[in-house]
Order: sequence, then structure tokens, then C-alpha cells
Amino acid sequence: MRGRVFRARRTSETLKIVSFVVIAVILVILVYIGIGNFGSAHEQRQLEIARDAVVRAAVQCYALESRFPSSLQYLVDNYGLTIDETKYIYYYRAEGSNFIPRIEIFPINKTEGIG
Repeated sequence: MRGRVFRARRTSETLKIVSFVVIAVILVILVYIGIGNFGSAHEQRQLEIARDAVVRAAVQCYALESRFPSSLQYLVDNYGLTIDETKYIYYYRAEGSNFIPRIEIFPINKTEGIG
């Protein structure tokens, strides 16, 4: 009978250790996924902020000059717009002086080792 109790206790301890390891692995995976989602959401928010800055500068120009600027560079030169061309690709297309320009911003995906 002592043999059974010893085996049951040893099996119980092994089960606890395996359960702990499985739970720890699951927690590590969940934290990794959470950090990845946070980074992605942060990048998306930064992209929105960059686009909003260009739109605000264009609207400010329209309010002061009664026309939308013909180029993004005009906003940089005359309205203090700061753009980061190392991080984003800016697409700015003026449809006319009284129509809001088409403004799109794309992240530059830097991939190492290609070439």
C-alpha cells in the first residue's frame, strides 16, 4: 500500500510541474501576441497623426489663402509642416485650388538583407 501512495504522490507532483510549465508557456505566448498587437496599433496611430498633420496644414492654407496648395512642399516651406520621409511615403495630389487634395501616407517597410 505504501508503494501506491508513493506513486500517486509522485504522479501528482509531476502533473503539477507539467501544468505549471504549460501555463507558463501559454502566458509567454499571450504576452508576445499582446506586444505585437500593441506595436501594430501604435504604428497605425502614428500614420494617422502624420496624415492629420498634412490635412490640417492644407486646410489652414485654404483658410488663409482661399486655395489649397499645389504641392506638399509648399506646406513644408510656408506652413511649418514637418514630414518624415525616412519613415513614410507621402502622396499629395491637388485636384484644383478649391478642392481638397488627395492625401495618402504609406509606411516605409525597411527590410534588411534584401539585395
